[in-house]
Amino acid sequence: MAGKTDMERLGLFQEMGYTTIGDRYVGGGNKSFNVSAHKNKQMLPGGSKTRSSNQVGYFDSKFNRVLEGEAYSDPVKRRRQERIQNSKKNIGKAFLPSNGDKKPSGNGNHYGTFSGPVSAFSPVKKGGKQYKSPGKNVITNPGKIGTGYGFVGLTLGKGYTYSSNHFDKGKELRVRELDEHKKALPTQEK
Repeated sequence: MAGKTDMERLGLFQEMGYTTIGDRYVGGGNKSFNVSAHKNKQMLPGGSKTRSSNQVGYFDSKFNRVLEGEAYSDPVKRRRQERIQNSKKNIGKAFLPSNGDKKPSGNGNHYGTFSGPVSAFSPVKKGGKQYKSPGKNVITNPGKIGTGYGFVGLTLGKGYTYSSNHFDKGKELRVRELDEHKKALPTQEK
């Protein structure tokens, strides 16, 4: 700014001091802040990530184990070995009861009876005459058809008498009344 400010020209007012090194205020209208922010490409995404089982993404050149020299433990193998070691502690053979297992005894089984199987209880069918039904009872009145709803004479009370009801009775009355009204009007000659 080449010219003097209003305060220097008039001399009536004094410009207050700044808390800076004494530089004059320069307006921000004529100077752009970040020119490259609104030009060219704005956002550039990073490249595609490649995944692999290499040691490239880690700091160490070699994969370090948490525990060096630890062995793979197979739980099935360990349980089998413990079972074998426990069986070595047994002095004699495995315990067997003296009389063995009891044979099953249920429906149709005669194990343990004095006489043995009874032929009368055998599940085999006997030969004989075929069953003949005795026949139906004498019918004096035919059976009722339906549930009773919608059938006349099946209830305890007296049945309803039929009375016809025309669907368009109101319309017919209005048409007849309109015709009578037209007949009552005087005729006009042309």
